[in-house]
Amino acid sequence: MKRLMTTLLTAVLASFPLLAAETPPAGGEPADFKLTQTQDIQLDNGLTVTFIQYGKTPKATLRLITDTGNVDDGDKDAVSDIAYTLLTEGTKTRSAKEIAEAAANMGGQVNTSVSPNASYLQLDVLSEFSGDAAALLADLAINHQFNQQDLSRTINNFVRDLKVQKSQAQGQATEALYKEIYGAHPYGKVFADEKRVESLSLDDVNAFLGNNLVAKRSHLFVSGKFDQAATEKAIRNAFSAMKPGEARALPEPKLEPKANLVFIPRENAPQSTLRLGLPVVDPSHPDYIALTTMNTLLGGSFSSRITSNIREDKGYTYSPRSLLSDRVKSTLWYEQADVTAEATGPALSEIIKEIKRLQNETPSAEELQGFKNYISGIYVLQNSSRTAIINQLWFLKSHGLPLSRLETYVQQVNALTPEDISAVAKKYLTLDKMTLVVVGDDGVKPQLAAVPELKALFQL
Repeated sequence: MKRLMTTLLTAVLASFPLLAAETPPAGGEPADFKLTQTQDIQLDNGLTVTFIQYGKTPKATLRLITDTGNVDDGDKDAVSDIAYTLLTEGTKTRSAKEIAEAAANMGGQVNTSVSPNASYLQLDVLSEFSGDAAALLADLAINHQFNQQDLSRTINNFVRDLKVQKSQAQGQATEALYKEIYGAHPYGKVFADEKRVESLSLDDVNAFLGNNLVAKRSHLFVSGKFDQAATEKAIRNAFSAMKPGEARALPEPKLEPKANLVFIPRENAPQSTLRLGLPVVDPSHPDYIALTTMNTLLGGSFSSRITSNIREDKGYTYSPRSLLSDRVKSTLWYEQADVTAEATGPALSEIIKEIKRLQNETPSAEELQGFKNYISGIYVLQNSSRTAIINQLWFLKSHGLPLSRLETYVQQVNALTPEDISAVAKKYLTLDKMTLVVVGDDGVKPQLAAVPELKALFQL
């Protein structure tokens, strides 16, 4: 049977000689992104509304984004997460079941999300219900009401998930990196304290929403195919009662990065979890586009240099990645990887080698063009849905960028030269300002000292 299968396979392959030899077609020229028309209005209470007529599918996405999140928790750890989860549990006139049924009858469901800087309420509905969706979102934002049972259940679920995240090496490494770099600034807190979460009261949650879920901090986006006049009328009627509140003033982190090593013991760990990074310029800076392009080439994509080196060539890790983690007024660059314990030192040595090589040797025009094409294509895909457009518009607003940035981004990427890429690598990826976090067995420590750059930086 084995011989018969081999013979059949050989015959099949022989019958398609062109498939093996045929060269894939070359990629086309990167296309510019053209922004669909948008229109902004502002209600008397300060709420900004943006209408985006997008696509042909008869659906509309309504997202109420507010300048509030984990940075506003203060000493009430995770109160933002708990509050936004509870928003779907009831209002003065609707139960959680009635909220879910109302959304389902419109062809969608209510979603909430919390991040360090911003949080949102969202409904994705059939176009004919865009006005009704606005009324439902306003009811949740303005007339929310929940009980102790809802609070206790939400806290229990949150704490259970929190304990799992804090027990994992990846979470521990990321928490240590942010804490070391940001210190006492709110960005330095990745995980909440379980005891503080468990002590949250209904008064705490209501106070958070009353102070933060307000019109002057919020922006309602409506994206898709919808009757704009009817939707605007419904929004004005529904959101006019929203409390104006005050705009948020977020302090800019004052950072003084320096070389630092944080080792978190994990007995008998078969692998080491690594984070190597430092603060760089945020998206409002002129160098940011060059920085993102450099990152994509260095470690931010599957075919990047670091990934090709320590994953494909060396086999030290399965999924290494470098990234730019953006916050308002601050960005971190870091490389992350889970490597086999015996490859801890060698992997770090190769990562550093690739950073220094890019700083000292300009990439070829051909290599850079390949990454430019990749970035340009991904960028168009990132703007190819109702929610994607909302994401992009909020990104611009959060970082004080002009609307024109959306349409000039691809042009700016493709104007970069190999010299530009090496220049930003040299300017921003300075090893003597990087923090290294290692979560692993104590037995890997001698490997760190065997890497000359690490030995010199951390006096090992």
